[in-house]
Amino acid sequence: MCFNHFYYFISSAGMECGDSVTPDKEEYTPTEGSSVSLRCTYETSSNYVYLYWYRHYPNQAPQFLLYKGARSQSGNITPGFTLNHDKNAKRTDLKISSAEVTDSAMYFCALRPTVTGNPETLYKNLTSPEKTFLLCS
Repeated sequence: MCFNHFYYFISSAGMECGDSVTPDKEEYTPTEGSSVSLRCTYETSSNYVYLYWYRHYPNQAPQFLLYKGARSQSGNITPGFTLNHDKNAKRTDLKISSAEVTDSAMYFCALRPTVTGNPETLYKNLTSPEKTFLLCS
């Protein structure tokens, strides 16, 4: 049986003073075909919360997956992914409905657009070693 290796990373780029984003745990070990939910909680002083999720494969540019405004529906959803947002608990979940080996990557969420412009051409350096989380078997 194949195991997926996920790297889960929370971005703090573009955040305001007092804002924070925290993962629920550091490691995930899904089996192929199972669903997996990556969760992060956040604190912000802003009334206009936008939650963004990205995926990053080694040696490639980060890939925009989806976003959601606190008062709106999700936009630009990538097939196979679902975003759940609980504004009262201040958390967001990225659900991968049926994990495959090709889903093995670094995933991260952000409170603000980490990279602006065309989300198909992301090239900004998005690293934060103190907030890198490993998901593996």
